[in-house]
Amino acid sequence: MKHKFYNIRGKRYAKLGQLDAAIICYEKAISIKPKYVEAHYNLGFTHHKLGQLDEAIRSYKKVVAINPAYAETHNNQILTVIYFFSNGQVPDAIDTLKLLIKDSPDDALLFNMMGGCFVSLGQIDMAIKNYEKALNLYPNYAIPQHMLNSLTGNTSKEPPKEYVKNLFDDYAEKFDDSLVGGLQYQLPFIIKDIIQKTSSSKSKFLKTIDLGCGTGLSGKDLREISKNLSGVDISENMISKAKELNIYDNLFVGDIVEVLSSVREKYDLFVALDVLIYVGDVESIFKVVREYCHRESLFVFSIEVQEEDGYSLLKSSRYAHSDSYIMNQASGSFVLIDSQNVRLRKEGNNWINGKIYIFKAS
Repeated sequence: MKHKFYNIRGKRYAKLGQLDAAIICYEKAISIKPKYVEAHYNLGFTHHKLGQLDEAIRSYKKVVAINPAYAETHNNQILTVIYFFSNGQVPDAIDTLKLLIKDSPDDALLFNMMGGCFVSLGQIDMAIKNYEKALNLYPNYAIPQHMLNSLTGNTSKEPPKEYVKNLFDDYAEKFDDSLVGGLQYQLPFIIKDIIQKTSSSKSKFLKTIDLGCGTGLSGKDLREISKNLSGVDISENMISKAKELNIYDNLFVGDIVEVLSSVREKYDLFVALDVLIYVGDVESIFKVVREYCHRESLFVFSIEVQEEDGYSLLKSSRYAHSDSYIMNQASGSFVLIDSQNVRLRKEGNNWINGKIYIFKAS
């Protein structure tokens, strides 16, 4: 019952206005009981009160993911909005947000959520209008700024880490079904064959790292060609799902560059499927991979392709890269072994065109 003790202590600190101390207690309660809904809610409410909006929405979403009924019985209608949105009831989510905004017109979080609702409906002008309102209220709010960049064609070097973290934390439970079933994503299931065709002399790689491993879709096949397999992902929820597979020797939560720099291990094979599409300027990734690989280690990754030189932030909030840009980044550090054009996944009725590269460290 220690989780309840910390939750009660957190509420006492909150009543005294000691919100940072309250957060520590709620986090302790959750560490003891990860699906403790009330503590997740209290944590989200406290972050919201402190203006820590990314953290707040992540906690609110966890509440609804763990127990959807909590949204129906609780008086915080932000939970109701999340429940409606996650169930495809976007007009209902918008109606609820309108009522919330009427009562709290200075809450940037509400306008950011409204922007997301309109994006999902394809109403871009309304989405832009609401993201701009969120930024007017909270100029340093990184997520609506990123969404505005993508919708208005303003290419940034990379998205805010909180955007990527929130995106995949939300996506973790339905990731496999959505990506493989709905979007017909097949790269994780063909990558082993692609690697083996270009490295026939190696039956197994001594150390492999799955960069942006997600729920571990690539893990089973990579395990078959690796004596030691590690994975890294920025989403804690994704890593939790990957752990359930029991196929990785090591799993790390965090940014790829930061994790590789702190772990300081050398690897023989680096695999990054659908990772660079969430990074614009990939220079730091190429540098850190080169620093922590052996001579002749392989670096295998996929991109979304664009014809124009450089890279672009798309309206999908993903990035596309040109072949010439990738080759320039690799120059001096890696030698191209093979590349091939692929259909990455479906978007609506259309296929997204991509490319897989296999580089060898020089």
